[in-house]
Amino acid sequence: MQQEIIPHLFRTEYRKIVSVLCRHFGLDQVEIAEDLTSDTFVTAAQSWAIKGLPPNPTAWLYNVAKNKAKNYLQRNVVFDSKVSPALQTGMPDSYEVEIDLSPQNINDSQLQMMFAICHPVIPVEAQIGLSLRILCGFGIEEIADAFLSNKETINKRLFRAKEKLRQLKIRVELPKEADINQRLEPV
Repeated sequence: MQQEIIPHLFRTEYRKIVSVLCRHFGLDQVEIAEDLTSDTFVTAAQSWAIKGLPPNPTAWLYNVAKNKAKNYLQRNVVFDSKVSPALQTGMPDSYEVEIDLSPQNINDSQLQMMFAICHPVIPVEAQIGLSLRILCGFGIEEIADAFLSNKETINKRLFRAKEKLRQLKIRVELPKEADINQRLEPV
């Protein structure tokens, strides 16, 4: 059963954790959110193989992801003077980060992440590819198969899309009310 639980949780929880972390860090830090989330699953595989499955695996993942994010931010505060400008304002050295992984915040973050990923500044194929990758947990090979393409093309497409979102400083948030209707179709 333990062999099956991690892939299942990856499919169901990866997108939730990445969405919440992106909402907190900003979409320009999506790779960090993905790395922290992936590291959470690696930690789960290692820990659960030794200690066994925890009583509530999902809560365990959320707690570990939250702690990894806190540790990441605290290391940056201490070791890196170029912490995200949004976090620098009036931040003491002992900055305590609160990452909200409540069901409501997870749902809100996923919806906001979908609107951010499906921003009209990137092509529809890239919107779909990023959604499949980040919000559905599909691998590059699976996305390439879905697009009848190869992994290199998909990797380049996703990289360009992330760069465009980063350059334009697209935020993980709902669009203005006037823009929602025109953005609903891709979402």
